[in-house]
Amino acid sequence: MQALLRFFRSIHPKYWVYDFVKFTWIPVLAVMHPPKIYYFNKENKKPSIKGRAIIISNHTWWMDPITLILTFWKRRLYTLAAVEVLGPGRLARWIRNRLLFVDVDRTKLDIRSFSNCVKLLQEERCLLIFPEGRFVFEDDIQPFKGGTALMAMQTGTPIYPVYIHGYYKAFHPIYMAVGDPIDVQGLIDGTPDSEKIQQLNANLHDRVQELRTKLEATLPQSEIDILNQFKKAKREALALKAEERAKAWREAQEKERK
Repeated sequence: MQALLRFFRSIHPKYWVYDFVKFTWIPVLAVMHPPKIYYFNKENKKPSIKGRAIIISNHTWWMDPITLILTFWKRRLYTLAAVEVLGPGRLARWIRNRLLFVDVDRTKLDIRSFSNCVKLLQEERCLLIFPEGRFVFEDDIQPFKGGTALMAMQTGTPIYPVYIHGYYKAFHPIYMAVGDPIDVQGLIDGTPDSEKIQQLNANLHDRVQELRTKLEATLPQSEIDILNQFKKAKREALALKAEERAKAWREAQEKERK
């Protein structure tokens, strides 16, 4: 009876849009950005993710969630995403809900979003989180936010680290590295506190960095150079936009004085 109930819940209409998009994009991704995945884990193969789980990854482009959703296609991934994704309004909110986005307000400590994530994990769902909290075009993986570590400790959820060599050029492969799951309960004992959260956060960061090191050791230098050039171009573009905004602000201020 329990298995039958789980089956009917799994085909609920709220999942139809997500499943349609997922299975429509699988052949597109296979052609446009064929994934090449390296499994740096004990089994040397894709992990079988069952029950509650958190997948974490670095974040360089908007295609990253799609890549991970299609990589772990056997599970529906609830993706933690900034509330401004797709913009405001009822239609945008409906689309975000149907694509299983979990809205988070990056301008403040979003307790509601955190509670939603904990509830999903308690329901044995699978979360996709980018702990850096934004696109990162710097050369180094940026420090992780503490929310992922805290929710994993509260719910005893294993964490699966991934590194994406994220250069999305048409018909160019996407290289990925997947590591062993992190047993949070075995790693951190007792009630969560700030010190334990920082300790786990550092461990998560090190695991993703380790995957990056192992992956880059297997890639030709040309692939690494291409990604570095992409990041450099993005940094320069962002700096130029910031300079233009600052200039426009100064000009507006001068006009007000006159």
